[in-house]
Amino acid sequence: MRYWDGTQWVGDPIPAPPSASPPPPSGSPVTAAGSDSDRFAGLGVRIGASLIDAIVAIVAVLIIVVFVFTESTNDSFGSSASRSDGLIVGLLFYLVFLWMVVQFGGTPGKLTLGLRITEEDGQTPVGWRGAFMRSLPALLGNIPAVGFVITLGAAIASLVMVANDPERRSAYDRIGSTRVVYRKFLD
Repeated sequence: MRYWDGTQWVGDPIPAPPSASPPPPSGSPVTAAGSDSDRFAGLGVRIGASLIDAIVAIVAVLIIVVFVFTESTNDSFGSSASRSDGLIVGLLFYLVFLWMVVQFGGTPGKLTLGLRITEEDGQTPVGWRGAFMRSLPALLGNIPAVGFVITLGAAIASLVMVANDPERRSAYDRIGSTRVVYRKFLD
């Protein structure tokens, strides 16, 4: 056993203790704790990415409200036009964030903080299916009456999971079969 610091082996080789399990075969999905867990995004950075995403969404919504909805209040359609406009804006936000995950590997918050969403192997860029599945709890959050409970439950479960899982996988990651890793481990 020796320690790899990312550029070289550190220390002299020593025999592995008898209780140690054999190393995983090369090319297998990343599942080991320890130094491999450093590649997975932890709770603090993921909360930070979520806050950045929330700020981006709030600023965009405020801009849309100021420029789009002020004109629709003068329309003869009144509040029904505002509701349908709101649904369209919400759907566009969802599709843009989904597209960003597939095209660039993350939402604005994750990209800003150097994170990427990958498939379960921790290397392969996430595709449409994985991006959609991991966003499903947020999408279900729009169901009247129970949506808030779904979103809150997924958020609380994710906080607990990321804090206690050696691979730092959230409820969203498990649903979408994805992982959130630091970009520096992909380059």
